[in-house]
Amino acid sequence: MHIVIILLRLLHIVFGALWVGVAIFVPFFLVPALNEAGPAAGPVMGALQRRGMSQVIAAFAGTSILAGVLLLWRVSDGFGPVFMGSHMGIALSTGALLSLIGFGIGMAVVKPAMERAGTLSQGLAAMTSESERAAQMATIGALRARGAAGGKIVAWLLLAAVSAMAVARYL
Repeated sequence: MHIVIILLRLLHIVFGALWVGVAIFVPFFLVPALNEAGPAAGPVMGALQRRGMSQVIAAFAGTSILAGVLLLWRVSDGFGPVFMGSHMGIALSTGALLSLIGFGIGMAVVKPAMERAGTLSQGLAAMTSESERAAQMATIGALRARGAAGGKIVAWLLLAAVSAMAVARYL
């Protein structure tokens, strides 16, 4: 097997697995735990932002997508119609499309909502007015809910994409 194909598959699969893992963990486990923690979640959100969590997730996704597109281009002889019209080509391109839609939702909905919630959470400790604090918590809760809802959509899209790609060879 050609070294370029091996490298592209390695990048695509490893970074794709990391992306899907985070995409499942965040909306189904992390966000509900943060919501239960209430104001105590602020420092955690701040720590995640300082560590660049959203940039790392975007890098996982971007690396997987780029490697996947290059891999599909190589194995399809430049997106040749014979391969792309085959069952395998259709399954792989469907998985790619689902991944791209998931990436778009993640970047347009999930990332901004979670980053804004994290920024607002960091300021909670300094608030002295209970009414301001309650209003801020309501805003943070709405942002987290929006991020989690978008994140769940992304997770399901990525699971469908991974499923299509996993079985593509056998169709």
